[in-house]
Amino acid sequence: MGKQGKNNALILYQVLMKYSDKEHPLSMSDIKDYMAEETAECGRDSIARYLNQLEEEMGIDIHRGKGQAARYYIDRRLLDKEELKLITDAVYASNFIEKGIADNMIKKLKTLRSIYDGEELDRSIQCVNVAKAENDRILENVRIIQEAIKKNKQIIFDYMKWNNHKQLVRKNIEGKYSINPWTLIWANDRYYLYGYDTFEKDGVRKERHYRVDKLDNIEIMETDRQGKELFMHFNADTYVAKRMGMYTDKERRIKVRIPESLVGTFIDQFGKWIDIKEEAICQQDIESADNEHNEKAEEKKLLVTFCAVKSNVLLGWLIGLGNVEVLEPEDVKEKMIELLDKNKDYYK
Repeated sequence: MGKQGKNNALILYQVLMKYSDKEHPLSMSDIKDYMAEETAECGRDSIARYLNQLEEEMGIDIHRGKGQAARYYIDRRLLDKEELKLITDAVYASNFIEKGIADNMIKKLKTLRSIYDGEELDRSIQCVNVAKAENDRILENVRIIQEAIKKNKQIIFDYMKWNNHKQLVRKNIEGKYSINPWTLIWANDRYYLYGYDTFEKDGVRKERHYRVDKLDNIEIMETDRQGKELFMHFNADTYVAKRMGMYTDKERRIKVRIPESLVGTFIDQFGKWIDIKEEAICQQDIESADNEHNEKAEEKKLLVTFCAVKSNVLLGWLIGLGNVEVLEPEDVKEKMIELLDKNKDYYK
């Protein structure tokens, strides 16, 4: 088939993609009219050839009816309508994607479905995100980071923070930050750059993470990345689970006493690798529970040990669960008591 024929086949594909689906099949007359609007006037025989070409040469799944009243539509697409809905909601709900970028991404995604699915999607969008990022540099930041990772190079950058005038300003006015970049992590509705310090302290190269939407003026250095051996043992799920709110600090082994009803909550947060033991209960406690018919007293207690960064976010989460006792280590226990006392004073 000549160049013109191939162009017309492509136009036919675009017409079917845009205007047809199972609920809105096109007749041959409809197809002719839509193609004419795209300056590709074709007869029925030509359209039939182009349909065959799309199926046989391009593997497009086209549903065909039979007879004079036959209707046509693209059956299987790259994304199902439900899959597109999930992706769209995720994009709009994401804190780190600026609204203009999100709108443009969704506009492109909707071209994978018919215009009717796109209209239905617009009507069904319910996501509200008052904390959505205002930083429209994020796509460029991601591009530069990925380029540095591909080239195996270190990067330097300015790290930004909000001031009391609601302006993003440099966090370190004395100089730039530097890192050996290794991967990007999506956690807690944010996008993070993960890597390692460009220098060692006492023979240790520390892990670091930074919010991608707060990076500015990123530069790729000539120095090769370090930390390959460390990254071989990196697990993103474990890293995120141990850092509630993505706080950076030394991980601690924390032991708590919880009612059995909360075990699922701890597994959901920290994973199945946490240590769980049943607490031994003396006969006196059992008799006391029986006598009082106290449902809470009767509930089995568990000793749970997990690794996490000691932060106020973690301690606040434990307090919010309502029936968790920190046992070890002592400084974490003391910090929790201090946090409780401080908040008690605030609300007197």
